[in-house]
Amino acid sequence: MGGRVGVGAVRWLLVKRPAVWDEISMTRLFLLLTFSLVTSSLLAAQRPNILLAISDDQSWMHAGAYGDKGTRTPAFDRIAEEGILFTHAFASCPSCMPSRTSILTGRNMWETGPGGNLMGTLKSEYAIFSLLLEQSGYQLAATGKTWGPGKLEGFTPAVGKTLPLRSYSSIQTEAILGASFHRRTLKDRRPGMSHLDYASNFEDFLASRDKEKPFFFWYGSNEPHQRFEEGAWKKHGKKLEDALVPGCLPDDPAIRGEFLDYGLEIEHFDQHLARMLEMLRKEGLLENTLIVVTSDHGNPMPRSKCNLYDSGTRVPLAVRFPGPAREAMTCDDFINLVDLAPTFLTAGGVDIPAAMKGRSLQSVLTRKAGSPKFREFVVTGFERHIICRRNGLGYPARGIRTKKFSYIRNYEPSRWPAGDPDFVSSHQGFIGDCDRGASKSFLMNNCTRSDIAPYYLLSFGRRPGEELYDMEADPHQLHNLAGEEKFAQVMSSLRKKMENHLRATGDPRMRGESPWDHYDFTDKRIFRNPRWREEGLGITRPGSRG
Repeated sequence: MGGRVGVGAVRWLLVKRPAVWDEISMTRLFLLLTFSLVTSSLLAAQRPNILLAISDDQSWMHAGAYGDKGTRTPAFDRIAEEGILFTHAFASCPSCMPSRTSILTGRNMWETGPGGNLMGTLKSEYAIFSLLLEQSGYQLAATGKTWGPGKLEGFTPAVGKTLPLRSYSSIQTEAILGASFHRRTLKDRRPGMSHLDYASNFEDFLASRDKEKPFFFWYGSNEPHQRFEEGAWKKHGKKLEDALVPGCLPDDPAIRGEFLDYGLEIEHFDQHLARMLEMLRKEGLLENTLIVVTSDHGNPMPRSKCNLYDSGTRVPLAVRFPGPAREAMTCDDFINLVDLAPTFLTAGGVDIPAAMKGRSLQSVLTRKAGSPKFREFVVTGFERHIICRRNGLGYPARGIRTKKFSYIRNYEPSRWPAGDPDFVSSHQGFIGDCDRGASKSFLMNNCTRSDIAPYYLLSFGRRPGEELYDMEADPHQLHNLAGEEKFAQVMSSLRKKMENHLRATGDPRMRGESPWDHYDFTDKRIFRNPRWREEGLGITRPGSRG
C-alpha cells in the first residue's frame, strides 16, 4: 500500500470492502498493488501532483474573481487567472456530507444510498477516487475538514487509535484520504474559526512526503461554516456597502454585517491557500500540480444551504492544470462536482469506473471551437440534513438548472422546507435546516413586520410542489412561474428532461421509493440538547399553523 494509511485502513480496504472497485476485479487490484511498487518512481516524474482546496459553505458569487468587492480572494483569483474560472459549477447536494460523498465517488447524491444524508453512511461497495489514485502509486494526505460528518461502512480504527476531536475529521477519514496533518495550530485563533494552521500542516506534509511518488492532498477548510465572529468586519475595515447579499434576504445592516463576517472567513481560507501555492513554487512543484479550488455547497444563511436554489447549490470553481500559467479562460458550461473524481483519475492515468457519472474537466482544455458544450444542464438533489422535523423526516427535492431556467420539484410540499417551525432540532434550535446566525435571527425576530414577513416566508414557509424561475430576469429566484399558463410547456419540458436524467442515473424516487427518511442518523452525540424532541411549544410564526 502506498501512502500513510494505517492497519485499520488496509483492513477496511481489502477485507471489509470486497466490492470497492466495482468493475475492477480483485485480481486486477493486486496486480495494481504490485505494479505500483515497481513503477512508482517513474510515474512520479510523469504524473502531476494534485491539490484539492475545498471551503465549507461558500456560495459561488463570494470571491473576487466573480465580482465580490467585499471579499478579497487573491489566491483563488490567481488560480482563475492562470487556469480556468467556471461560472456555472454546482454541488450534487447542498449539504456537507452528501456533497463530499459525491465528490469522492463521482456519483450523484441519489446514487449514494445512505451517503445522501448528513450523518449517513458511506457504503463500502463504492469506488473512491482517492483510493484508486493510491493504488496507482499516489501518496494521500489531508488537513482540516475532510469527508463527513458520517460513518464509513465496516471501518475499524487500528489498535491503539483514538478519535481526535478535530472538526469533522476523524481517524476514519485516514482510511480514504491518507495521513491527517493536524499538529500545527494557530497562535491567535479567531473566534468561530478552526484552530488549525492549514498551510503549516501542508508544509509538514511536503517536508515528510515520499518524493518518489506523486501526491494527492486534500485541504479542507472549516471556514466559512457558521458560527461567525459577529461584528468582526468592523475590526478589519470592511464597509457595509460592499457586502454582497442575495436578493432573497432583506437589505438590512445586520444581514450585510453577517455577510462581511462570512467574507472574512472566506479570506482566511484563501490566505492559507496563498501560502500553499507559495510553498509549491519554492519546492519547484507548482507547474507539475493540478490545483482545484471549490466549495462543498452554498452559503449557510437562510434559503441557501439545504436548498436547491443557486445560493445553495452553485459553487466557486477554479482549476489550474499542470504546466506554465495559461491565458485566463472562463467557462460558462455546466459543471457538477461529480466531475472532480474523473478529472483527478484522468490526471493520474487511472481508468474511470463506469459507476462514476462525472466527466473529466480536462476535455474543456482540449475542446475545439464550435464543439458541443461540456454539459447543457445540471441536476441536483436534496433529502435529509439535520433532524428538524417530527419523526426524522427530510425534505425531498430535485432540481434542474439550464442557462435560462431553474425548475425544482418538491416531493413533499406539506412539509416545512427548513424544519418544523415549532420543533427544536438537534443542535440548531428552531427551523434546524438553517444554521444559527444573524440573518436567521433577524428573520425570526422580525417575522411579523409587514416588510420582513415575505422574506421570512421565502426562506421558511411551505412551498408548492413545483417551482420555475427565469434565471435571466430573476437570478435570485423570487418569482415562481410554475402557475402561469404561458410557461406550462417550458415546465413540462424541464420536468421530462430532469426525470429522464434521474431514471438514467438510478434515482429510487423514479421507482416510487423514498428510503432516505429511514436511513440511520449515525452520530447520536449530536442529540446533546435535551429539548431536541420537545413539541408543542406554542411558537407563533407566519404560516406555522397552516
